[in-house]
Amino acid sequence: MLSLSEERWREVSPYLDDALSLAPEERKFWIESLRAQKPETAAFLQELLDEQIALADEQFLEHPLIAGKDCSLAGQTVGAYTLISPLGQGGMGTVWLAERSDGRFERRVAIKFLNFAVAEAGAERFKREGRILARLVHPHIAQMIDAGVTATGHAYLVLEYCEGERVDEYCDHHKLDVNARVRLFLDILEAAAHAHANLIVHRDIKPSNVIVTANGDVKLLDFGIAKLLAEDGGPATTQLTLESGAGLTPLFAAPEQITGDSITTMADVYALGVLLYLLLTGQHPVGQGLHSAADLVKAITETTPRRPSDAVMGDRVDKEVLGANRGVAPEKLQRQLRGDLDTIVAKALKKNPQERYASLIVFANDLQHWLKHEPISARPDSALYRIGKYVRRNRAGVAVAAGLLAVLVGFAFMKSVELRRIARERDRANRIAEFMTGIFKTSDPNERTGQAVTARAVLDKAATDIRGNLSNDPALRAQMLHVMGRAYLNLGLYSRAESLFKEGIQASRSIGMQNSLDNFKMTHDLAWAVLQQGRVAEAESIERKLLETERRVLGPENGDTLATMEELAFTVCNEGKGQCTEGIGLTRHVLQQHERTLGPDAFYTLATMNNLAIMLASDGRVQEAIDLQQESLKRHLQKFGPENIGTVNAMLELGEFQRDAGRDDDAEATLKKLLAIEHRAFAPDQGETAATEYDLASVLLRKGQTDSAVALLREALTGDLAPRIARGLPTDPLFAPLRNDPRFAAILVILQKRFPSPPPPQAN
Repeated sequence: MLSLSEERWREVSPYLDDALSLAPEERKFWIESLRAQKPETAAFLQELLDEQIALADEQFLEHPLIAGKDCSLAGQTVGAYTLISPLGQGGMGTVWLAERSDGRFERRVAIKFLNFAVAEAGAERFKREGRILARLVHPHIAQMIDAGVTATGHAYLVLEYCEGERVDEYCDHHKLDVNARVRLFLDILEAAAHAHANLIVHRDIKPSNVIVTANGDVKLLDFGIAKLLAEDGGPATTQLTLESGAGLTPLFAAPEQITGDSITTMADVYALGVLLYLLLTGQHPVGQGLHSAADLVKAITETTPRRPSDAVMGDRVDKEVLGANRGVAPEKLQRQLRGDLDTIVAKALKKNPQERYASLIVFANDLQHWLKHEPISARPDSALYRIGKYVRRNRAGVAVAAGLLAVLVGFAFMKSVELRRIARERDRANRIAEFMTGIFKTSDPNERTGQAVTARAVLDKAATDIRGNLSNDPALRAQMLHVMGRAYLNLGLYSRAESLFKEGIQASRSIGMQNSLDNFKMTHDLAWAVLQQGRVAEAESIERKLLETERRVLGPENGDTLATMEELAFTVCNEGKGQCTEGIGLTRHVLQQHERTLGPDAFYTLATMNNLAIMLASDGRVQEAIDLQQESLKRHLQKFGPENIGTVNAMLELGEFQRDAGRDDDAEATLKKLLAIEHRAFAPDQGETAATEYDLASVLLRKGQTDSAVALLREALTGDLAPRIARGLPTDPLFAPLRNDPRFAAILVILQKRFPSPPPPQAN
């Protein structure tokens, strides 16, 4: 048997603890990594371990940790607890299941005893674990309950008993999908972040140290090798702390742990990155088939791991089992991991600690953003970044070549690109100038036929000329067709606008731009032009196809995709046939997305809320519309104040909903308050004021206040909405009770004189 001096024992004891805590297959790799740093210590430690194995084979020194003749400790009492059965054994101690036996209350716990072979140095480490655990109170960390020393001098800790499965086995057993695994992993991050907040680095996060209970609660275990940051470099630093820095589980160790550099919270960030990689892909980042400790060390310290999305499709992966454990086909799993999840994991696994996530909170935030389909803070490595890394590895050879390449090639390339760009822009500018010159010849006195030149005439000539003058530039032709189509749309010439939009869309498709944003917007305007011509079913078909394409190309939560969804909602409501239920559902989805991504009081959020209220009212669900509009008005007032045009429109809608629900008193109060705001903030003839006066007049008439209603109608007819009122007032059922009132008849006579007949619809 090897003889040890006290000094030699103090030196080797921490390393022995770490070695004994590892499984045999992990211990081999760990010894090899230690041999690269401290060959003499590793050699001596190997002798101790070989001797320990030989003694174990001879059943030498088999006796209980607590005084007694029976080798089994079951039934013995430790403090207020009775031992039941062993749970496990490591280098530093043995863990037993126990239950409280003093009658005060019932509880099962785990009791950890100091290993008999560790002696004084190990006892100090054991006490330190107790101090660490006592400082950690968190629902996802196994809590220390009590501590003490037996009559025979054996120290022990009483810990929360966590019954369950290790996290990777739990995820596979319950066939959790990627989202569920990420949510479970966030609980682990929360626990480790709590430890960091208490200046504690776990340093040994691995699947066996993360237990998930039957009800899905995560528990982070074993802070036996955790290092107190407060001890580093301070007066409380002990030789034990400094010497035990190499303690680790190789497969989950950070590069700085392998190389013996200083350990910070970044080591836990790396280990958690490895754990996330394992949960997502079912394999370790270093890959499969490593046969030696040297291979493992090289992989951890030098080799960049494959992206998770690539790893799941590897040749050695059982894709069928992998997909079944995650409830999804392997190809779809690859798509789920590709992109942001690849980037998040890659950042956590950076070799340089400074390039990892600055904290576990930032790590967790990015995963939460991913779950919500929001942008993440991490970004994929750019080409420039990768080139920079290569240059730093090959400074001497690259310096000369880079200088020559920059001077000889860079300048010529930039000059060539610039000249081509200038030529393209010049040619396009010339084409636009020629096109515009041709259009405005319409107003040239030498070209006129004596008739007044109208905007319609200019547009008609442009639409004719565009087919010839811009035939060689389909992209520009599509853009100009869209602009002119919008102009026709604004003139109410919907059929003409439709024709130009269709031609522009075809031009875009001819050059492969069918999935461009410009083409999507043109298709959106085409649907609107068709809808304005009363072809509701056709407009709905266009919008459904556009929505499907935008979801695929832009993503389901893109702003343009959501805008198309909202337009489709209005279209199906206009079509009738009981389809407003679908429109309401679509608009609710848009509102939820806006509230999540833009915020509850953003402009588009509030606009969508108003649209949803209008749909609810048109579907007969007026009380729901009122409740929603009241919330919208509250947010408008808080965000923009009472004199904002959005607030005014929200209040006007609320008054109309209250009127339609028969709540005339509420409607009168709302509309009078709104009218006071408009008189204070707006010009007398502004359209919003006239609309409020008109609605308030209808409410007052229903309440029998005829004089006030007629007076408000007179005021409304002085504003910009007078032509529209003139067309609608004679037949508006809201004012049917005034039909025989001479004052109302006088108003109609005045309207007939001012607006003899409704403006005729313009021909297309």
